[in-house]
Formats: sequence, C-alpha cells, structure tokens
Amino acid sequence: MNLWQALLLGVVQGLTEFLPISSSGHLVLTNFLLGVSNDTIVFEISVHLGSLVAVLVYFRRDLAMVVVDFFRGGAGRHVGWMLLLAMIPTAIIGLVFKQPLESLFHAPRFASMGLLFTAAVLFSSEKVKRGERPLEQVRWRDALLIGTLQGLAIMPGVSRSGSTIAAGLFAGLTRDAAARFSFLLSIPAILGAGVVTARDFVEIEPGLAMPSLVGAVAAGISGYVAIGLLMHILRTGRLYVFVGYTLLVGILGLVLLP
Repeated sequence: MNLWQALLLGVVQGLTEFLPISSSGHLVLTNFLLGVSNDTIVFEISVHLGSLVAVLVYFRRDLAMVVVDFFRGGAGRHVGWMLLLAMIPTAIIGLVFKQPLESLFHAPRFASMGLLFTAAVLFSSEKVKRGERPLEQVRWRDALLIGTLQGLAIMPGVSRSGSTIAAGLFAGLTRDAAARFSFLLSIPAILGAGVVTARDFVEIEPGLAMPSLVGAVAAGISGYVAIGLLMHILRTGRLYVFVGYTLLVGILGLVLLP
C-alpha cells in the first residue's frame, strides 16, 4: 500500500463512516478496485481511530454532558444509561457473528447487497411521522432497537450511522436527537473494535507505519467534515440523497463486480 492509496482509503473511511452510506461496504469495493488487500488490520484500526477522534471532537459537549451528569445527576445520566443499554445487543451480535461474517469482507457482491439494504432502511425512515422526543427522552426500548440495528451493521454494506439514525427516527426521536444518539453510540463501538485488535499494533509490517498514519489523519479530517454535513442535511433536508446514492452504487456493484 502506497501513501496515495492510504490517503484515498482514509478519506473513504472518514466520509462513509458517518455518512449513511456504509464505510465497510465502500472499503470492500475500494480495496477491490485498487487491488489492495484488506487484511492489513493495523491500517484498518488506524483509520477507525482517526474516525473516533472526529466524533469525539465534534460531539465533545454532548459527551461531556453525559460523563459529568452520569456522576453528578442530571439529564445526561439518563442518556448515559441508555447508551450503555444500547451497547448490549451490539456487543452480543458482534461477538456471535463477527467471525462467521469475516469472509464476507472479501465479497464485493455481498457488500453491494448490503448497500441496497441500507437504501431500503433509509427510505423507510423517511416515510415515518416526524418524531418529537429529544435526546433526553430516549426510552429503554428505543436504546435496544438502535443498538440492535448497530449490531447488524457488522455486515459489509450495511451503514452503521444510517441504520442507527433510522432506528431513532422509527422510535419517534427528533432528527437531531436520533443523529446525536447514533454518533455518541459510535464512540464505544469504534473504541471497542480498536481495543480488541490493539495487540496487532505490535506486528506492524515494514512500510505500513506511514500509510497507517496518513490514513488515520485523512479519516479524522474527512470524518469531521462528514459529521457536519450529515447534521446539516438532517436539520434542513432529507435523507433521500443517500437513498439514491446507496441504491445506485449497490446496483452497479451487483452488475459490474464478480
């Protein structure tokens, strides 16, 4: 992997991690088109940690509210408990299905089908009645639904942000609340993936250190931009633009890729 490939993959990761178009699906397709192996765990974790920095910086006030209120009391404590509850189905699905699904990350056609599923979920979420409940009124069943949808996003092509935001909309949250809960929930998900494979950092292949750094920085910057763009679209527009995009890419992948 050269630096230009690392830069491109980092940008793809950052944009697609938070835009509802599936980072895993796009990385599978991009790796295939570039002829780059997706077995470089160190690089994969590096770009995910770059994405983590982006969401930590963007939602630093929400995160601070949750952490401070969790110990002192307040609205943030309830949100914190709901985030912890949502992590349970995510963790269960990840532990049970991660290994059986690993081979699918070598299958561009399966990633394309996952993108079609993402398009369907996003389209359905725009058909539900606008919710009115803010972030502080997330209920326990909302948290379990959102966490379950996040767990299903382990499959390539299924967007984590798209699935969790859609679940929040299905549950009756406002668009802003659904997005904020989704992004806050992404923090333990991304961090957990990094911790699980942290031991692989001691096995960095020669020549991979600099591409990993470039990829991480690119993912962080592009991820921050992607979060801001999605929040703007949610507040002022609709998700149909992402429905059309994932539908188009999914169909092209099924038609053109082996």
